[in-house]
Amino acid sequence: MGIPRQSENGGPQPPIRSDRFFKLHNFWFFATREGAAVGPFDSKEGAVSAVADFIEFAQKADAETLEFFTPGAQYAV
Repeated sequence: MGIPRQSENGGPQPPIRSDRFFKLHNFWFFATREGAAVGPFDSKEGAVSAVADFIEFAQKADAETLEFFTPGAQYAV
């Protein structure tokens, strides 16, 4: 287990897992906890910084919106 990070407001944040990042066709992506790939990013640094944005988004989004990031979820047409 990694060392917990501190957020800007001083609260503990979960450590970033290094295995969540991967490169495909010269672009970087990160995998969500649900298994979805988010990207592409031009650099690994871009993908790393986007994780924090995604976590903030996921904490504020409703369940229906988060289903979009769940592989195999069925959507209305």
